[in-house]
Amino acid sequence: MKWLLNVIVKFLTYDDPKITPIPVRAAACFLIIATTVIIECQIWLHTPLLRSLAAWGAVLVIFAHSIRHWIGIASDQELQRVSNEIAKIGSSTKLSVWDSTSVIFVAFLTFVIAYLLSAAAVQIAKQHPSQARLPIWLALIGLWMIFFPTLEYLRRKMPRCLASRWRVRLQGDTSKTEIKRILGNVSFAITVVAVVLTLPNLLF
Repeated sequence: MKWLLNVIVKFLTYDDPKITPIPVRAAACFLIIATTVIIECQIWLHTPLLRSLAAWGAVLVIFAHSIRHWIGIASDQELQRVSNEIAKIGSSTKLSVWDSTSVIFVAFLTFVIAYLLSAAAVQIAKQHPSQARLPIWLALIGLWMIFFPTLEYLRRKMPRCLASRWRVRLQGDTSKTEIKRILGNVSFAITVVAVVLTLPNLLF
């Protein structure tokens, strides 16, 4: 655990003009850690789903607010570093080797889990033929196999497509107005998602 903490500290304190500024990395690190904690609580503590979604919505609200706050205090050099990172990501819409490996790994892991679930469903159907709904279970498992690899592919592909479009808009943005507009739109979109995630817990 100590080595992981040291890696996080080095990641947050290492200041290199070629990478995104420290506040941006700190906000991203906060989002990743908070999301991991929420997922762990959902798995191990059996936190109600609506409450977990509301907690994630609160985390996203904080993340969106930090983006808006940082836009107002960031220097032109820091904004340029974010622009450079966007241009680097958007230089190609093709998935990198790491992205492709991630998609393949998720597809493989999903296949293994689906195989185990299918075996369990068949075993239950043999032992309790009157209670088992084997076709429904197999259909759900089939959807599982399609959904998660597709979701991982989109998670890797969409940022590159968006960054590619933003890269064109950022060319010649000497006043840094365009990068501020892009970050503001990202903050607004995250806030909308956060509200959608929080509403079910408030209504039900």
